[in-house]
Amino acid sequence: MYETILVPVDGSDNAKKAVEEAANLAKAFDSTLQIVSVASDQRYVQYGVTLGQDVMESFRDRAEEILSDAKDIAEKKDVKAETHFVVGVPKIQISKELPEKYGASLIVIGKSGVNGISRAILGSTTAYVVRHSTVNVMVV
Repeated sequence: MYETILVPVDGSDNAKKAVEEAANLAKAFDSTLQIVSVASDQRYVQYGVTLGQDVMESFRDRAEEILSDAKDIAEKKDVKAETHFVVGVPKIQISKELPEKYGASLIVIGKSGVNGISRAILGSTTAYVVRHSTVNVMVV
């Protein structure tokens, strides 16, 4: 039914729960998990100084840890999983670009992520994905 399942992760407890649920589904449907961490490609400005490459390298380092932990969850359930670090606008990548790129027919996503301030200002990535996704979405 779901040959490929996309699972965005950000290090939050909700994302971990989403990986666990996606792994259970993947086991039942013999699916492959495409586990992704998406870093925003927008420049970061603080006190008039633009932060770029150093911030992105920090994001990549943290993403590698998060992706490794997520892959461990899948492998413990004997599920095929691939991990990807992606740079772009997370809402757009998760809802439209990545399902097409990886051939996913389902997105399994946590109900909220790690950054409450960002969610309050920019809106929930999960809510955006539910409204704009090109494939089915399961919110955990």
